[in-house]
Amino acid sequence: MNNRTGLIAVFFTICIWAGFILVSRHGGKGILTGWDVTALRFGVGALIAIFFLPRVVMPPLKVVLLFSLFGGVGYAVAVYLAFRMAPAAHAAILLPGALPFTTAVIAWLWLKHKPSPSQRAALALVFFGITLTAIDTLARGTHLTGMQILGDMLFLCGSSSWAIFTLLLRRHPVPPLTAAVSTTLGSAILYLPVWWLFLPSTLNQAPHSEIAMQAIYQGILVVFVAMMLYAFAVRRLGPQTVTLLMAIVPGAAALAAVPVLNEPLSLLTLAGLGSVTLGALLGARASG
Repeated sequence: MNNRTGLIAVFFTICIWAGFILVSRHGGKGILTGWDVTALRFGVGALIAIFFLPRVVMPPLKVVLLFSLFGGVGYAVAVYLAFRMAPAAHAAILLPGALPFTTAVIAWLWLKHKPSPSQRAALALVFFGITLTAIDTLARGTHLTGMQILGDMLFLCGSSSWAIFTLLLRRHPVPPLTAAVSTTLGSAILYLPVWWLFLPSTLNQAPHSEIAMQAIYQGILVVFVAMMLYAFAVRRLGPQTVTLLMAIVPGAAALAAVPVLNEPLSLLTLAGLGSVTLGALLGARASG
């Protein structure tokens, strides 16, 4: 029963994450800056977190700070800036696609958890897919390549930050609602004053529809619904199994980006998607 409920939580998390890539890339093409989208994520999320605050027992301050730095501010700043530079297919591969690697490497170095031979084979397939994406970026040879390389690097930074957050959830297990409330409130306290005082903003120039879409999706669905589902799945299935399953997201998001965002896929990117998805499926089977 635990495995079944965990898998259900992962399924809905995959749906929200795939939508997150599309909505965030759409925002990256719009007027709002990455700093603004981050502010909407934590501003709206904090309002919901305050409502749930009486229902949770907050973890120690050190844990709240770690959750907020890695599962909140560090992840969000990196990826929302990257969405202005690189296409959705690259985000799909380098965020959830790279997550098995970053999680496995950090778990090995930090927690001394070595992946099994079957998991290593699956990770090799995911790594091959990431490599194909890098080759695709370098092979374009346009003036956009430099920006795309920076965007790809930021996506990898975001993936690493989320991998640390995943392992922190395992090391400091808390109920899913507590994880969402503590991470969101801590991130809002750390980030919003800095954004208000120092960071560039185009919030007053953006259409209300664009602000509302980003606020609802990022501040409610991503911050609360997806985070609670993700934390729940990690507790039921373990971090390595969950991160491997999340690598299914690239195929769904990248394929959807073709009609939704008018971002065609190259053959190299398609091959990378296939390799990442196969590695995710094999890794989930090996971890089961």
